[in-house]
Parts: sequence; structure tokens; C-alpha cells
Amino acid sequence: MSQHLDDERFYVFDWDAVFDVDDYLHFYEDTLRAERTEHQVDVLVSHLGMTPGMRVLDLGCGHGRHALELARRGFDVVGVDRTEGFITLAREEAEAARLPIEYRVADLRDLDDEASFDRVVCLFDVFGLHRDEENHDVLRRISRALRPGGKLCLDVRNRDWMMRGLLPVTILQKGADLMIDRHVFDPVSGRLVDYRVLVRDGRTREARFSVRLYHFSELRALLASVGLVVTEAFGTWDGDPIGLAHNRMVIVAEKDG
Repeated sequence: MSQHLDDERFYVFDWDAVFDVDDYLHFYEDTLRAERTEHQVDVLVSHLGMTPGMRVLDLGCGHGRHALELARRGFDVVGVDRTEGFITLAREEAEAARLPIEYRVADLRDLDDEASFDRVVCLFDVFGLHRDEENHDVLRRISRALRPGGKLCLDVRNRDWMMRGLLPVTILQKGADLMIDRHVFDPVSGRLVDYRVLVRDGRTREARFSVRLYHFSELRALLASVGLVVTEAFGTWDGDPIGLAHNRMVIVAEKDG
């Protein structure tokens, strides 16, 4: 059993290929549209009890779509992402909008702030990309970064839905370009491994990556272990309940004190 749990196949992550900025923005254009971002920020502001002037940390901020919208609404925003290309683009967009957003090129596992933020958001499967002990440590670091009474919003895939609704292959098409993902779920490690083939501009490339999927009860216990108490949880950004009908978990947790 231990040999299976340590199988490196379940932890391979071709980071530069998966988070190539140009490919990402091309294929996920519909997901990244402004109306969707504005709606998600509406939900964050409402359910996190956010008021202008609060200091907000956006972990895995990408090119800064949530950070930019939060800054427009009067929040003091810090965005962190490991991919330098995303941070470069985020800084350019913030400068063009004349918004004072602080951006950092950094790994979540190196977060070292202490009692510095009123709110933390970690969205779109940013959490769960690492090994279990590292994921747990990321939550510890988030808790430490929050001020007493601060809140976290975590947006991850719903493992229970994935067990029933996961298709073996999904295809995303943009014109003549294709993103083909073959999904393999390993129930022992709890990891979903994606084998990706990108066909774009006549070129074919391959990448592999994985994410740890959690049951709601498992994630609630992990959050509690670092002093974060779940206060709300939804299965969609429209407020539907967590369950087998929805593939997301949008979780709000509050720091003790």
C-alpha cells in the first residue's frame, strides 16, 4: 500500500506547460470573462462580509482578474502566483487601470505573512496541487496570514461529484485548436491525474498534472486543525448546496479569535 501511495505518477506536474500564459488565456477565455468575475466577486464580498479598505490576499491570482475587480471596489489587494508570466500581465493590467495592487511571484508553500490580512481567497483549484503534507502546511500558512476573525474562501473540486460524474476524456475546442484531457482518478491517493494533449496552430504538445480531491468533511477537518472554522459552504457560485449534483465546493472559513 505504501508503495502505491508514494507512486510518483500521481504527483507529476508539468507546471510551465499547464500554466503557459498564452495557452491558458486562449482556451479558458469563456471561463475568464468579466461578467463571471464580477459575479464571483459579488459573492466574495457578500459572504466574506467584506468592506472597502480591508486587506485581501489572492492566492494563485493568475493574471489578476479577481484582484483587479477587488481593487476597483476599494480593497487593498495583494496577489500571489508562482507563474512569472501571469504576474507580469497582472502588473501591466493594474498599471493600465491605475490601481495600486501589490503582486508577488511566489509559491503558496512559501507564504510567510503573519496576521497581515483580513481576507484570503484561493480559487479555481489552486489548493490541492501538492502532496498532502504540503497542502496541510499551505492551510497553516493561510491561517497564520489571517488576522483574528479573518476569513478564507476556498474554491475546489467536489470529490464526491467526481467519483460519479467524471468523464474519462474531455475536449475543449477553440476554433481549430483542441485541449484534450484524459482523466485518471486514483482512490488511494485521492488524486486526479490529467494527461493533456494540446493541438494549437498546427503543433501538438503534451503535459501531465494532478490535483488532490477532498471530501467536504475531510477538508472541514483540515481547516479546523489549523484554527479555521467553516461557516458556509456551497456547491456553486450561485449558492446551491454541496452535493452530488455539483462539481465545486466554495467554502468560507473563519479564523478563531
